[in-house]
Amino acid sequence: MTGCFRQKGGHQEKLLGCRDFGTDCDFEACGETAEESLTTAVDHARAIHGLKDISDKDRMRARAAVQDAFCVPKGGYNPGGGGF
Repeated sequence: MTGCFRQKGGHQEKLLGCRDFGTDCDFEACGETAEESLTTAVDHARAIHGLKDISDKDRMRARAAVQDAFCVPKGGYNPGGGGF
């Protein structure tokens, strides 16, 4: 899981979270592109929430919900690079 800051400015990744759809789930898909985030979110929805088919309407709704974010890998952000 990532830690994400939903804000504008700088290099932005694309974020799509389960909570954006009213579910009680903290999962957030973060990727370089909206499609990457959507693919990760769909894989999660199938594996964890048991969704079998994702309708075109739901895919459009998900694309519309993608937000710009600064995503931090689990464990934190080290602006100087390198390990912690």
